[in-house]
Amino acid sequence: MPALRTLSLILVLLLTAIPAMAATDSEIPDSLTRATGISTDDLDTVMTKTRVIRVLVSYNRSNFFLVNGAMRGMEHDLMEAYKQHLRKHYRTKKLHMTFVALPFDQLLPALLEGRGDIVAAGLTITKEREKRVAFSAPYRKDINEIIVGSKKAAPIHKLEDLAGKKIYVMAGSSYGDHLLNLNKKLTKRGLKPVFVMSANDDLVTEDLLEMAERGLIDYTMADSHIAELWKTVLTKIQLFTDVPVTVGGSIGWAVRPKNKELKKSLSNFAKEVRQGTLMGNMTFNRYYKNTDWVKNPYAHEDQVKLKKLAKIFKKYGKKYNLDWLKLAALGFQESRLNMKTKSHRGAVGIMQVMPSTATSKVVNIKDYNTLDGNIHAGSKYLRYLIDNYFKDVEPHARIDFALAAYNAGPARIKQMQQLAKKMGLNPKLWFGNVEYAAYRKIGYETPTYVANVQIFYAAFKSINQSTKGRKTTF
Repeated sequence: MPALRTLSLILVLLLTAIPAMAATDSEIPDSLTRATGISTDDLDTVMTKTRVIRVLVSYNRSNFFLVNGAMRGMEHDLMEAYKQHLRKHYRTKKLHMTFVALPFDQLLPALLEGRGDIVAAGLTITKEREKRVAFSAPYRKDINEIIVGSKKAAPIHKLEDLAGKKIYVMAGSSYGDHLLNLNKKLTKRGLKPVFVMSANDDLVTEDLLEMAERGLIDYTMADSHIAELWKTVLTKIQLFTDVPVTVGGSIGWAVRPKNKELKKSLSNFAKEVRQGTLMGNMTFNRYYKNTDWVKNPYAHEDQVKLKKLAKIFKKYGKKYNLDWLKLAALGFQESRLNMKTKSHRGAVGIMQVMPSTATSKVVNIKDYNTLDGNIHAGSKYLRYLIDNYFKDVEPHARIDFALAAYNAGPARIKQMQQLAKKMGLNPKLWFGNVEYAAYRKIGYETPTYVANVQIFYAAFKSINQSTKGRKTTF
């Protein structure tokens, strides 16, 4: 990400966060000063003064990214949950979180300088880093770091095969340090060292994986779960999972060593979201086990498909008072806008409607096998779900519940509302509430399904807004 883009992102994140920071005008100056200035206060001081937590993040396509101004990613979702954790602990709603995106190698220096309070960037806990910063208890363990090769790269059968190879790594990452440790072992055996190439600080691991996909570099390095996720779309890369450079690593959040209260609070929160917990599993699975969301709605061929279908989506969006781009996002999630798609259960077409649903009394669309009829049936059914099952939920959340019901069935989602109530969650809100109940009872499929549609919707909306007035607009 170019430097100008980095600066722009920081400004966007700050400007979107600051207007809601204070309950009165008199509080705004303190909040703004802390969000944009230098401060090394510990949590107890923050909670009695400004109540603004600054989270330093690295913009990438897995842990923290923007879709049409909406922040997403595993680290973002965990930090939002931490905000709710703090609000509950301190019994206040007057707590705000600001995300500040910087190149990865600038995160720890910025933390130590007081430009942020927490580094949330999938940081591996290493001895070298512990000399500079303090880490919370880990929220993920057993992380392996592996070599990833291009299609033309020579295979790696053992670590010795890396001798003399150029390996490009993200600047400031633990990968470089671990390769340097490997070099000590290689040189002791009389082998050539690995040539560790620190990438430009604008490039993150996902960028290097894409460069390997295109054959621009032969080798890079990544955490295995990141590499495995992106292998689903970067199909030409080779993952050398049987020859890990390191095994059993742990990931945690970094704070300044003197901020003991913040470290303690984050460590307590880590127990709630670590592997094996409801929140931890759901968040990890949403971004790493589920691979649907990494489909690229920005791909040219998908934009061409949507442009051809826009007229039909607009027609039924208008007919049933639904955002046509939301309908398109649903179709993209279901079939990638491919009318020929047929599921093992018998669902057909772009909207993957079941024939029994399409021909039922409530939908009654007989030509569901045609392009127009298929989109008509899916749109009408979604409207039916909203009007007949979810009028009792918060208005802005009705579409979320309807999407969940489209995937899992309305009766099941109504049951999830009851379960959410028993769990002490709000049965009238999907995200952060009923989705937890659904994850516990159904699994990650339905929660990630709803999140995917929203991601694709935001992407389509962004494309549509950015191309208005051009021939490529929808």
